[in-house]
Amino acid sequence: MKEEEIRPKKIFNEFLKLAKEDIEEYFSDKSDFVHINCPACNRNDTSFEFEKDGFNYVKCNNCGTLYVNPRPSKEAIRNFYSHSRSTKYFAEHFYKETEKQRREKIYKPRAFMIWDFIGKGRKTNTFADIGAGYGTFLDEVKKLGLAKTILAIEPSRDLAAILKNKGFEVIQLPIEECGGVLRNKLNFATSFELLDHVFSPEKFFSSTWEILADDGYFIFTALNINGFDLQMLWDKSKTISPPNHLNFLNLDSAKILLKRCGFKIVKAFTPGELDVDIVRNTCSEQNIEVSRFVKLLINSDEATRANFQSFLRENNLSSHMCFITQKSTRCFVP
Repeated sequence: MKEEEIRPKKIFNEFLKLAKEDIEEYFSDKSDFVHINCPACNRNDTSFEFEKDGFNYVKCNNCGTLYVNPRPSKEAIRNFYSHSRSTKYFAEHFYKETEKQRREKIYKPRAFMIWDFIGKGRKTNTFADIGAGYGTFLDEVKKLGLAKTILAIEPSRDLAAILKNKGFEVIQLPIEECGGVLRNKLNFATSFELLDHVFSPEKFFSSTWEILADDGYFIFTALNINGFDLQMLWDKSKTISPPNHLNFLNLDSAKILLKRCGFKIVKAFTPGELDVDIVRNTCSEQNIEVSRFVKLLINSDEATRANFQSFLRENNLSSHMCFITQKSTRCFVP
C-alpha cells in the first residue's frame, strides 16, 4: 500500500489548507480553551513539545501520550465538526474520491479480520460502527453477513443522510449521547481513526462500554505516537494536524485508559503499512533534514523499504495501532 493510494497529496493538502483557515474562524478566540490532565493516565505532569497552528502539544511525562493542552471546549469542537469547511470538504471530496481505493486496501481487510475473529460463517447479533462516515466499511460488513442487525452511529447530518440512502439504520448522535438509546445492546462495536479527534478519550471509551452487552467486543484503531513516522517527523508530520488531531496515545497509555474504563485487552498490535512511505514523501515534499539512518532508509530500494515496514509492523513500532477489547468490569484508577 502507498500513501498516495488512500491519502492523495492534492486532496489531503487541500483539506489541511481549509483546516488552517477554519482555525482562524473557529478557534482564534482561545478564551474558552480548557486545561486537561493527560487523556490517558489522568496525571498532570507534562513537558511542552511544540506549537502548531496556534495549538500547544504537550507530552505526558508518565505515560508518553502527546496531546493538545489547553484545548477547545467540547461545544467548540462539536461546532467545528458540524459546520467547518474542512469537515464538509472531507465528507464531500476526501471520502468520495478515495472510496474505491480505501475499500480495497483498508475496509475489506478490516471486515475479513472481524470475520476471522468472530468465526467464519458465524454471526454476531448486533453490530455497530461508531463514526461510520461514508459507510464503506459497513458495506463490507453487510456483504460478509457478520451480524443480524447492523447499525451506523454517525452524528454528522450529511454523512447520516448518505448512510440512510445506503439502507443502514442510523443513530444520529455522538457516541457520548447513545447510552439512553443503546445501553447494553451491542454485541460488537468498531471505531476507526476516531479516538484522536475527541475531546475526552475517557468519555469516548466509557460511552462505548455503556452500549456494549456483557462480554461484548470493541475493536478500534488510533494513531500510535510511539510509531515510526510520527517519531521521525514529529511536529513536521501532516498527521499531527490541529484541530482535527488532539490525542496521540500509544500502546501502553491506551491500555491504562482502557482498563480504567472497563475493558479487557484481547489483542493490541500495530498493523500499519505506511510509515516508511509517509516519511519518504513528507521529507521529499518539505525538504526536511533527517538523520543519516533515515536518509539511508528512504533512499533505499522498494524491497528494502518494504522489509523495514514489515519489521515495524511485527515489532509494534508502526504509527497505526489496533486494539481488540472486550467489555469487562469498570476499574476506576485515579
